[in-house]
Amino acid sequence: MIELVLNSTTLAFSLAILAVASRFAIKSIEDLIELTHISEASFGFAIMSVMTGIPEIFVAFFSVLHGEPGFSIGDILGSNVFNIGIVVGILATIGSLKKCSTDLLTELVDILFLSSLIPIILVMFGAASSLVGLTLIGIFIFSVYKMTRKRKQPILIKNAEAKTEVADKKVVIVKIVVGIALVIMAAEFIILSASNIANALGIAPILIGAKIIAIGTSMPELALDLTAVRRGRIHLAIGDAIGSNLTNITLVLGIVLLTSPFGTVDLSIFAEILPFVLITTLILWRYLTKGGVSEFGGIALIITYIVFQATLTA
Repeated sequence: MIELVLNSTTLAFSLAILAVASRFAIKSIEDLIELTHISEASFGFAIMSVMTGIPEIFVAFFSVLHGEPGFSIGDILGSNVFNIGIVVGILATIGSLKKCSTDLLTELVDILFLSSLIPIILVMFGAASSLVGLTLIGIFIFSVYKMTRKRKQPILIKNAEAKTEVADKKVVIVKIVVGIALVIMAAEFIILSASNIANALGIAPILIGAKIIAIGTSMPELALDLTAVRRGRIHLAIGDAIGSNLTNITLVLGIVLLTSPFGTVDLSIFAEILPFVLITTLILWRYLTKGGVSEFGGIALIITYIVFQATLTA
């Protein structure tokens, strides 16, 4: 009992550190982007989604390293349901997404939905996980190419300003290294403590990942997107939520499936989570094609996430 309490405390503390460290690292990377004058139009979606996917990437790395890919798969799928069900749901409920639809966002949701269908092949036909992983990574590369085709001319900077920016870049790079180091340590403790809890209670790792770890790794999206909305950057907020899901389901899940030994991925609970990934994506797609997500649509997304948490069983 004492060991269970200790591991639960370690897990909660590590999730908190992960959320704080991820936000610190992401904000530092944003500062570096500003200093290097990278065009938001050219790289916004791709860079932002990968940045907010840092927690999932490191959780994936350590879950595979410790032979427990189920934690990462649950985290990836659970994060995707959380990002749309809660993050987008909250933004819509407060009335921020009534007129947010663009052709690019609709196209991203199309790719996201199709990408979410691909893992079903694992469940229905028992396809080789490595082949599915390669396919998902290929979709991620294609998506990044689609999103970064338009480039902006670099901005000319005066010598004095250039020297200041070089100094600022050094400080920002140090902050990024510190933030990433904290993320790595937190991810390691998350997997170790979650594994001990799962073994003690007899709970499937994928459920721990979907119900608990996913909330912690999605905190950067929630914090940053709420901040973006307060600053009036609506499209950046919803683009980040969609782009993060696209990164999770293609790049991160692809890496997990590609690097996990055959037979170590438990597909039984996989089928229980995937429908909710598809349902939330379909709800978002339906509203985006109508021009934006209304308050009612936001409530529907939040209710879907509540049902998702309530129906998952050990």
